[in-house]
Amino acid sequence: MKKIDFSDIDKWIQSNKTNVERKILKEKSDQRTFRTRPRDPDEIKILDILSKKKWEKAEQEGKVKYLSERVWYYELD
Repeated sequence: MKKIDFSDIDKWIQSNKTNVERKILKEKSDQRTFRTRPRDPDEIKILDILSKKKWEKAEQEGKVKYLSERVWYYELD
């Protein structure tokens, strides 16, 4: 059985890291990558709560202006 020292592995990774990163960036698409797995139900609930709190905070700070029933203006930071 062949023995490998972890420091040797780390040196090998560091020596090839720039080439691998360069190759990944070269092959990477300019388009936005889409999520491939569905969100966890708990994650959905948490994101909903965070979004609602952010919206309510923006309303309190006056960053949301209701121009009509269906048209709103949201001032981004």
